[in-house]
Amino acid sequence: MDSGKTPTPTDRMDHLLEVLEGIGQQFAGRYEGVAVSMPGRIDTATGMAHTGGALIYIKNTPMGQMLEERLGKPVCVANDAKCAANAEAWTGALADTANGAVLVLGTGTGGAIVLNHAIWMGNTFAAGELSFLLTQYEGMSHAFSENARAGLGALWANHASALGLLHAYAARKGIPAEGLDGLQFFAAYDAGEPEAAAALDDFGEMTAAGIYSVQAVLDLGRYAIGGGISARPEVTDIIRTKLDAIYDAIPFTAFGKPEIVRCRYGNDANLIGALRFLLQQS
Repeated sequence: MDSGKTPTPTDRMDHLLEVLEGIGQQFAGRYEGVAVSMPGRIDTATGMAHTGGALIYIKNTPMGQMLEERLGKPVCVANDAKCAANAEAWTGALADTANGAVLVLGTGTGGAIVLNHAIWMGNTFAAGELSFLLTQYEGMSHAFSENARAGLGALWANHASALGLLHAYAARKGIPAEGLDGLQFFAAYDAGEPEAAAALDDFGEMTAAGIYSVQAVLDLGRYAIGGGISARPEVTDIIRTKLDAIYDAIPFTAFGKPEIVRCRYGNDANLIGALRFLLQQS
């Protein structure tokens, strides 16, 4: 199996299509369909990309149709987090549970929901955008209008994410967060830095609290944790420990406690899940 990377054009749609057409020509005669995992609010059934994440030139764009015209093969387009969940629901960490969720801890809190073994798309194809879960409610309408950057601190993405973990560590150390990465953080953690241990503790508590809130609505059986930092067992361990503490502290909780596990497929999940979407449409 071949794999590789090609820079994504960020300026214009026709440049993106040219790059993708070039990749198609490179593999001409070796494929019968194309599975695309991409950011944004995607109607997988029709191939319409209502948004494209950082690719702001994608807006209500018929991505599936445009790629089929360029490549001459059936194309399936799906949101990247939903692809990851589709892989885990297929043969991964959610395969044996009907209802679950995938949390991808990166620059934000990527998410996707699995209900009755299928990906829940939502009314506007945005179900599972868990980055926007609120961590405070008072004054929200004013926080964003007066200072958008300050208002972002009230979103779960700023706490239950790899970036949130790094910011918590930097704040405790009194150093800039810019330039920090997960390897540096866990090197500090392994060296026994108390600031790193405290930051991981805060991260676990905020992540567990968000899961508890989601659980009150969906009552899921299992949450699979992904993203680069999930390779460290301490990440799922602290989330599980903090979630146990919340349930112990609120004995009258009316919904069940879910399992917390690691995703199985890591960085390949998007590709595997996109393939499954394509096969499901065939």
